[in-house]
Amino acid sequence: QGRRTLHSSNGRIVLTPFFENLLRKKGVKGKIDIIPNGFVPILESAIRPSKLPENIETERPTVTFIGRLSEQKGLDVLLKSWEISGLNSKPDFDLIIAGKGELREWLEKRVKDITFSKQLHILGVVSEEEKQWLFENSTGIVIPSKFEGLPTVLLEAMHNNLPVIMSNVNGLGELVDNAKCGLSFNSGSDIELSKTINSLISSPKKQLNEWGEAGKIAAEKYLWENVTEEIIKLYYRILK
Repeated sequence: QGRRTLHSSNGRIVLTPFFENLLRKKGVKGKIDIIPNGFVPILESAIRPSKLPENIETERPTVTFIGRLSEQKGLDVLLKSWEISGLNSKPDFDLIIAGKGELREWLEKRVKDITFSKQLHILGVVSEEEKQWLFENSTGIVIPSKFEGLPTVLLEAMHNNLPVIMSNVNGLGELVDNAKCGLSFNSGSDIELSKTINSLISSPKKQLNEWGEAGKIAAEKYLWENVTEEIIKLYYRILK
């Protein structure tokens, strides 16, 4: 039924080249337009998250996760990578996790038993102002997802000059690599994620700035004002 609908449609939109290739492999013919999800930049001024401890070691790098606390988002992989980073000594960074979801209770219990949990900060839901603070003050954003379309937090982080660590799922690792806005790793590999995080936090300031600046440039086309223009062009083409 889905293939029949796609074949009979006058227009077809996919988020990324990965999904175009997926449809082609499934036999879908004709023009397919690659038009991503858009995002709106946070306009509110940054406010330090109220649940972030005041005594957080500001001189240490911070890696931040912002998203739904669900199995899809790869939180188990993230926490295993944290444990790997702390096998021999305290990790060289603080890990911040912000969001809500069905794994909230599991996460709180898991953190109690984890090594060096004082450097791991669970914030729960954050406001837009608090999220903006995390974008402005983190060393990098980590997105260890096991499945994604095109996550908004990725685009927001890029727009805020924040280096990205993205799991290579559905072509998103390739997107980050091509944009030169951070690092990617194989989805589900906690060992590789641990190495990738350590690579990011040990990178010189010049490299972090280069990733951030490249992300800012690459994020421009994902602004809703630009995405909307592409959708309207498609509508006009179909109407003609």
